[in-house]
Amino acid sequence: MFNDEWKSHCVQIGECATAIFAAADLKITPKGFADPSFLALALLARTASNLKAALILLDARQIVEARTITRCCLENLYWVVGLAEDGDKFVKQMRDDELSHRRAIGQAIFAGDYTLDQQVEQRLRDQMRDLNRNGFVTKMLSPKSVASIREDFKQTYIFYSQLSSDSAHPSVSALNRYVVSRNHPEGPGFDTEPVVRPAEIEETYEYLSMAALGVCVAVNQIIGGTSGGQKLNAVAEQHTALSNRSRAGKDAGKAEGNEVSDTLA
Repeated sequence: MFNDEWKSHCVQIGECATAIFAAADLKITPKGFADPSFLALALLARTASNLKAALILLDARQIVEARTITRCCLENLYWVVGLAEDGDKFVKQMRDDELSHRRAIGQAIFAGDYTLDQQVEQRLRDQMRDLNRNGFVTKMLSPKSVASIREDFKQTYIFYSQLSSDSAHPSVSALNRYVVSRNHPEGPGFDTEPVVRPAEIEETYEYLSMAALGVCVAVNQIIGGTSGGQKLNAVAEQHTALSNRSRAGKDAGKAEGNEVSDTLA
């Protein structure tokens, strides 16, 4: 089955990630966690974990959950590209974004009618005071803006948006998966294990491969190249070959559908 080939390919990407870690010679610099190389490897670790989870979910045919995690992998890719392109500048944007989130959470707590332990409240006020000393910072990062850092990655935001709409968010399209039509033999209702189309599983594998492979390639470049990344070119070629076969299959299906339509007409 074609999806078995995609699965095997994604497993290979996970092995590449592990090999990059094994061969990485990361030295802790005065920048510490703020070093782009350190953050890149942290993103690789997150991606390897996401990839493993997505494959388990695809085996279980939990397509919504698998696609939601695949969306996380695309975010990982955007952030790694940001580090590769802008280095320390992007690290500062990540830091400012983090501070913005913390400030917003603190403001929401104090604006609400919450009863806090006195020590907890004082600690939170101290943290807010420290944040305010750093000056006002608005949220600077979003998947769309980060994806636009490089023109060739900008187009992948379409995939990210699709995964958001049909899986990650409780949109009408996402919720419709769980609705059983009144035309069903057993009548209308809801299904907690909706039918999964093989084509959607194939598409999810392809998006997962694209994102995870992109992270591996970018991280390997950021840390100066490793012996563990030597197989990446071959794995990238395999991704292209599988994608081309997938696209050819879809085109053939459309052509067949058009022939049927012409016959019925």
